[in-house]
Amino acid sequence: MQVLNKQYAYERSPEILNRLKTVVEVTEREGMRLRTIWAHNEMIRLHLAEGRRDLAYWIKQNIESNTYGSDVKINVHTYAALFSDPFIDGLPDLIRLTNLYDEMLNRGITPNTQVQKSLIIAARRTSEYHLLTALLESTNLESVLHSNSTLAARFAGARGHAYIELHKLSPTLAEIHKLLSYPVIKDNRPIPERRTEDGPLGNIRIPLELSNTRQAFFTYLRSTYESLIRKHLVRRKGKFAWKLLDDLRRNCYLPPTLMIYTCFVRYYSKRKDIPRLREIYDLMMQDGVSPNEHVYTKLITACMFTPGDRLLGVLEKRAEDKSISQPDDGDTDVDIDGPRDMIVPPGSGLPAIPKDVKATEDINSLVYFPNECVAFFEDMFLDHSAKLNDIRSRKLCPNVQITNAVMRAYMALKKPVLVLREFNRYCFNQRYLYPSSNPPDASQKRHTLSIVFKMALEAAAMLGDRKSSQRIYVDMLEWGLKPPASR
Repeated sequence: MQVLNKQYAYERSPEILNRLKTVVEVTEREGMRLRTIWAHNEMIRLHLAEGRRDLAYWIKQNIESNTYGSDVKINVHTYAALFSDPFIDGLPDLIRLTNLYDEMLNRGITPNTQVQKSLIIAARRTSEYHLLTALLESTNLESVLHSNSTLAARFAGARGHAYIELHKLSPTLAEIHKLLSYPVIKDNRPIPERRTEDGPLGNIRIPLELSNTRQAFFTYLRSTYESLIRKHLVRRKGKFAWKLLDDLRRNCYLPPTLMIYTCFVRYYSKRKDIPRLREIYDLMMQDGVSPNEHVYTKLITACMFTPGDRLLGVLEKRAEDKSISQPDDGDTDVDIDGPRDMIVPPGSGLPAIPKDVKATEDINSLVYFPNECVAFFEDMFLDHSAKLNDIRSRKLCPNVQITNAVMRAYMALKKPVLVLREFNRYCFNQRYLYPSSNPPDASQKRHTLSIVFKMALEAAAMLGDRKSSQRIYVDMLEWGLKPPASR
């Protein structure tokens, strides 16, 4: 029961909870009695994990009334079990825990690290910042022995997340540095994974005790690192977040999660920092983190979307920093927040950019990245083991945002054949997914889809392919789109 309770607290796996309940059922069926305080503490943890607080507190009352015998006395681990309630989410729950905390002190029981950790987590969940500040000031990581690094990682994680909730990032980083001074525990697994074939325990599989291994230590370390990184990205401190990512990859043997890489991709895609996006993608490949559709959509569309006025001002500054020459009659003092006259660059598939930015020599290289867009697109196909030229392959179905960006990129590279290839791939996949009705994109992404069809019409006109043009017109009518007026 102790092993399974620890494992469930670490994994929160329903399978572990079912195994634990099976142990209890076997003991009841065989007429076994729980005679020690340790066994009753584990029963309290089980009932709280199931959301049955009444039974957990009923056991506590029986212990206090000596129902289980005079030898069964409440200790600090009983309170630690009561504080382990995973369903704490409101002020009444926090008041109940603080009453238990006062009861401990009145009985002369010194709270241990597990009790302090649980109370910090409860105060953070209920946004009781005054109590949270008091708990952080009255506790410290140095109270945990260096030999118990896994407990130190849990405690440091709780304190680090609490500091982040209070918008104090420097103390969070200090907690991480303190934790890194603890020795990394060895992978000793005293309970091997096995299955008992005979007897009443034949359906119980005892797991590896992962809650007390290197993996648990680094899981809590990684979680604290990533929460701190996300907070810096929210505050638009990309350089410091990048440094923390480098520290995470150096100090933790577990790779960063897909979630934190997604945060970086969103951050740099908004800023059209394509070189940094390529670095992020390469790091994901090195760490074995496979991007999902959302990440690939951000990577590909970042290369070809039209920036707004504010971002255009940043791109102009990049052009100045790179000593890009400007024409003699150009206006160097540009009001990036004011209105701008727009012109259309060659190829109608590309969006318009302002005249004053267009006048800057080679500014297109800072606004649109067709080669990088195609490279990310090809990498996506390699990642899914799909062939780029097989438009009927169902291993990968690019969405309309990816199709729009890639068609723009091929249009900028003056490759109308490939523009039509991507258009046909998208249409084939949509017809396969929705054979009896129009695809949802026809109503939900109507504007983007109209641009895709218009680019396909232009590519067909460049090739002189009248048959493809007629088919595109028919598809637009079927999907409820308005065809452009014929020339």
